[in-house]
Amino acid sequence: MSDKLRITGLATGLDVDSIVKQMMKAENMKLDTIKQNRQYLQWKQDAYRDILSDINTLKATYLDVLKGDNYILSPNAYSVFDVTSVDSTNSSLPPTATATAGYGAKAGVYSITVNSIAKAAKVEGASITATKSTTLKDLGVSGNFIITITSNGKSTDVVLNKTDRISDAINKINSAGSGVFKAEFSELTGKFRIMTVGTGEDKDIKVEDTSGNITNLGISTGDLGQDKKGSNASVTITNPDGETANVTKSTNTFTIDGVTYNLQSEDGTRTSKITITQNIQKSFDKIKAFIDKYNEIITKIQTKLTEKKEYSYKPLTDDQKKDMKEDEIKKWEEKAKQGILSGDSMLQNMLYSLRRAFYDKVEGAGISLSEVGLSTSSDFTQGGKIIIDEAKLKDALQNKGDLVAKIFSQDSDIKYDPDHKTDGGRYNQIGIFQRINDILKDYTRTTRDSNGNKGILIRTAGITGDISEFDNIITKQLTNDYDKRIKDMQSRLAQKEETYYKQFSQLETAMQKLNDQSNWLMQQLGVGS
Repeated sequence: MSDKLRITGLATGLDVDSIVKQMMKAENMKLDTIKQNRQYLQWKQDAYRDILSDINTLKATYLDVLKGDNYILSPNAYSVFDVTSVDSTNSSLPPTATATAGYGAKAGVYSITVNSIAKAAKVEGASITATKSTTLKDLGVSGNFIITITSNGKSTDVVLNKTDRISDAINKINSAGSGVFKAEFSELTGKFRIMTVGTGEDKDIKVEDTSGNITNLGISTGDLGQDKKGSNASVTITNPDGETANVTKSTNTFTIDGVTYNLQSEDGTRTSKITITQNIQKSFDKIKAFIDKYNEIITKIQTKLTEKKEYSYKPLTDDQKKDMKEDEIKKWEEKAKQGILSGDSMLQNMLYSLRRAFYDKVEGAGISLSEVGLSTSSDFTQGGKIIIDEAKLKDALQNKGDLVAKIFSQDSDIKYDPDHKTDGGRYNQIGIFQRINDILKDYTRTTRDSNGNKGILIRTAGITGDISEFDNIITKQLTNDYDKRIKDMQSRLAQKEETYYKQFSQLETAMQKLNDQSNWLMQQLGVGS
């Protein structure tokens, strides 16, 4: 324990260092035991965090709405379509409308004629010779002036300076517009315009400038003070059943019967043909990929829960590591880590909740789990692994896609509640994958409930990149309990070792005195002379 330089055993001939080391051996074993128990707890935290990492990867890949194609909680995940759009008479021309198809769409051929597209209300000037860096002074503005823009019944004043560039004027107007109106300038056409952000006949805008300076940007005096209106889109759509309807919309992107139309240009003389084909394989692949990843995690956790602990392999002490090679240490610790989560009640409860999510009925789904080809493994040692009947699932997607979407992704008006005050109502209403998402939130969320608690696993082990990395139950136990006990034990052992050395030092002193007395007596008796 001590690093002091000691010269011992000169009088007694004893190997004091070896004797003290032997005397301290039993005491040091107590310290080693505390360190080993601390290492077990550290490994347990690492094991929890490894599982947390896997779950968060699953969530980020399939349960995050921003992931688009991989997002599994949208009804659109179960109604995947391939869509093509072409001009019906001249395929070399770009179509006047394109489309995407989602939940509720019907496969087949649609035709659409765009008689007019939706337009914003705008005040637009004539072409001027300028760029965005041109100053208003260069255009003939003599001083500072105020323009008043009225849109949706609200008037806003914007102060423009003669030293402003056109780009500065645009920024000022856009900032004042707050998403209601905006300014634009095209260096291609040389036209400056002030317009509403939205489109449709319900949008209006009026620009006023008593100074007349705004006319230097090409806007005519005749347009000043005039209410300008937007216009609606007008299209004619024929669906796969041959039914035709004239449709008026305030925007150029709108959804009807699961088909989202995107109007590109207006031309009443042309018709675009949109072909929608259901792609069962893409829907199937998405579901299977999610379940495969889910099963990997379930299998990993179940393996950890049932892993047999190797009691003969304990964490190595520092002295033991000194005599071992790096690969030997690695192999030993792999054995020592086995069973670190064996029978863990927290993980067992999580697996139970996940299994239950699959076999509890989903209200209003209109279809059972077995009908869509999914079941939980009857082998309890597999921890609720999901089995897929591929033919059955594909058939359900083909013929009952809307019901498949419900049983997997149906949501509820009752939002997820970390305090679980609304559990019953929400749980019974939501689809299976929504339930899984809620359960995983219970264990992995970094947001807090009303009591200030994060997810169960996060609260227990913490996770890198979050404050919980240092503020969690295990870390507190490691630092406030084990580290303190180790420090206190090391201090006590150092004191005890020092006591032993002092005792041997006293023995040395006594022995030296005895030797000195013996030598004196022998000299007096003439012994050895």
